[in-house]
Amino acid sequence: MKVFVLFLLIFSSLTITGCATSSNAIQANGTILWSNGVVEKVRVSPSNEHFVFLHQRMYSSQVVVYSRIFGASTSECEFYVNEPKPEVRLTVCHEGEVELLENGAVINLGQLTVYGDF
Repeated sequence: MKVFVLFLLIFSSLTITGCATSSNAIQANGTILWSNGVVEKVRVSPSNEHFVFLHQRMYSSQVVVYSRIFGASTSECEFYVNEPKPEVRLTVCHEGEVELLENGAVINLGQLTVYGDF
């Protein structure tokens, strides 16, 4: 009986741990160092049309996609909109400066570094 309980306990903990870990399906090719000290991994598409973030939570992960707003770019910066929340936007300038805006107000500043292969 004790062996069965021990087996059930080990099996349950392995099952819970396996469900809590997520696969990293998005291969980051860049990072943003935010002014608040947070380093966030990002996947920049080869055409710079999309930024994809994978936010890891304890029991799940959330993919957030920012898409370029065509026709809104300037010679210095490109503008991106958050797909599920259009009030959240990114401005990315050619020297790697990043602004995160919500309803037009800057909520964070950062520096983008892109590395590796696209």
